[in-house]
Amino acid sequence: MRLSKYYQQATLYPFLITLVITSIFTILENKNYKSEWLTADAVIMMTILYIFFYCLFLSVLCLTIFLCKFEIVRNNRLLTVLSWFLLPLSITILLVIKELSDYPDSGFSSADSDLLYIVFGNVPFIIGLTRAFILYRKAMQLS
Repeated sequence: MRLSKYYQQATLYPFLITLVITSIFTILENKNYKSEWLTADAVIMMTILYIFFYCLFLSVLCLTIFLCKFEIVRNNRLLTVLSWFLLPLSITILLVIKELSDYPDSGFSSADSDLLYIVFGNVPFIIGLTRAFILYRKAMQLS
């Protein structure tokens, strides 16, 4: 299988799943939103747009999968793992660390929805990357 098929499995399906899950979550969370400046509909649309661009950003970071076209990366297990996971996971880890460090005294009650957005926005990509990587490694062992 070509690397583009693995890239599609690692990014396209998680992109769509993330958009659906976070859209449902933001509608449920913000349906009663009240503010002087923004309506609930504006907040919901803004959040969905933000998630769309975040998914697009993660998909761009996953382009390092194509480094496996180079023989030196393909034949080195460590470089292969790094080319698949380093950039996407480092962004995820940085977001979690930032979120956890912003709320040390509040008992995480105010961080709950932010952490849920991080989970909903990243877990499908992590699962998709891991699944595609396992399929890629199996295909490499067979060839």
